[in-house]
Amino acid sequence: MTPWLRSALFGLSLACSGANGADAQWVKARLGPFETISDTGRKSAILGLSQFEQFRFALGSAMGKPDLKLDPPLRIMVFKNSQEMPPGCDAVHTGRERLMACIVNEAQLPPALIRELTLRLLEENFSNLPAPMEKGLESFFSTVQSSSVHVTWGAPPPKEERTREWALIHMLITSPEWSGRAHIYLHNLAEGMNSNGAVRSLSEDPDQFNASVDRYYAAGVFGTAAAPSRPLNGERDFSTTNLTSDEGQLARADLLTPGSAAIYQSLLKAGKQVAEANEGLAILAMRENDDENARHYMEAARSAGTKNVVALTLYASRMKDSERAIEILKEALSIDPKYPEAHWTLGEKISEPLRRLAEWKQAVALAPRRYEWWEKYAQLCVDQKQYAEAGRAWIAGAQAAPDIETRERFLASRGQIDDLRLNDEDAERKKEAAAKAAEINRLKAQAQKEIADMEARYNSRPSAPKDAGAKTVDWFDVNGSANVSGTLTRVVCANKQYQLEVKDEVGKTQRLLVANPEDISVAGADPTIACGVAKKPRPVTITYKPTTDKKGFSGEVTGIEFH
Repeated sequence: MTPWLRSALFGLSLACSGANGADAQWVKARLGPFETISDTGRKSAILGLSQFEQFRFALGSAMGKPDLKLDPPLRIMVFKNSQEMPPGCDAVHTGRERLMACIVNEAQLPPALIRELTLRLLEENFSNLPAPMEKGLESFFSTVQSSSVHVTWGAPPPKEERTREWALIHMLITSPEWSGRAHIYLHNLAEGMNSNGAVRSLSEDPDQFNASVDRYYAAGVFGTAAAPSRPLNGERDFSTTNLTSDEGQLARADLLTPGSAAIYQSLLKAGKQVAEANEGLAILAMRENDDENARHYMEAARSAGTKNVVALTLYASRMKDSERAIEILKEALSIDPKYPEAHWTLGEKISEPLRRLAEWKQAVALAPRRYEWWEKYAQLCVDQKQYAEAGRAWIAGAQAAPDIETRERFLASRGQIDDLRLNDEDAERKKEAAAKAAEINRLKAQAQKEIADMEARYNSRPSAPKDAGAKTVDWFDVNGSANVSGTLTRVVCANKQYQLEVKDEVGKTQRLLVANPEDISVAGADPTIACGVAKKPRPVTITYKPTTDKKGFSGEVTGIEFH
């Protein structure tokens, strides 16, 4: 019997076996970022959960951060034996709504599962680990032996994984000489410190330290050691909940194995977990590229009030109608605004570059280890001439790169940013200069045309006597026709004009206006005009043009001569 057929028949037996479902003791246990679900009661749920928690504590202790996060929590299904566990379920994978895994009751955690769990915990909690060291940590922790009480580490992985980085980690963590300080080195390295700086944080010389690592690696003697463990109390530390039969079957179906469809259909037939069962069937249909059934089940889930951001995002990502996809993705983000895949997919569906840039910026901030996202985001920044942000994106992508080649490629792209910026600025300056030259040429041409038109109009007019219609201008229209002699008693300065008060020879005061001081002539030994009441009246002769349109004034001054 093939594994797929065995899994499908197992799912069908669960769906049809009401008696077995009723007898099952479905329990969910929760501690930290893990939850286990078992159909054999509280003990198996707690034992399985203890293994994960002890592993998390050991990894966190080694990294100098005991309380490692994983959001959302990893859900682990506990099976009675390996025959009951569906095939392909021995590693972390995405279920209907979250990450899931499977274990066998009272058995050791599979190496593939531990390796994947190590990677996800490192990605979730540390963003700057060099790729070779991260691979070394994966290999080191893939051989950890974890029980509900004790953790043992240090067993060598396959020979091809025993790199120098792995040997460095093995020496630091398992050797009594170094184990008390290993977390200092690894934590500083994970926070972005370079290798030599991390070595100096141990109060060690980098050259001597590296020589010790080389000798340790060459000796090839790699023993095991007891890892730190967390004291756990089964009654106090674990949060447990009894589940109904349909809740337990739903959790098992959520693994999305070949037997899941039969369980989902059984739940729908019973009118139980309607939104969740439709979500699961929709995801299974999408995996089979069955768009018609995927649409049918997903719309049924939405009608039932789905809150599954994973299913909604996957559903929208497959839509050819961008407007419809955007509507679905906004619905998903209203449920969980911090789901990075929804932001990224929304950016892909948006055609306007700046709006896409905004969504992708949120996505990479929420998932900083997605180096392939950083690459696309950086390139879009370059296309939009946002060079500073592009440089930052290339650096972040290099930090998240899975290998040295990708890292060097990203750093090379970062090195080209300044040249791109300078070339673009030069092209922009040339464009502006060309536009200014074109505008000047246009204005010149327009002026020449206006002159030519004016000459043509003048030349086409009939000739007339040279003095015909000329107005005779009297001399006093320019130079003033009247004058007054007396003493200047006051000057009022307002709005760049002077208002002069002059007492004439017969004692009468006249007010005269200087509309523009620059247009009049001022003569005399001291031609300064001071504002305000004159402390000593000054003899003066003022020439002016009489006017009647300047109320309160005898006229407009054309010249002043002080005596």
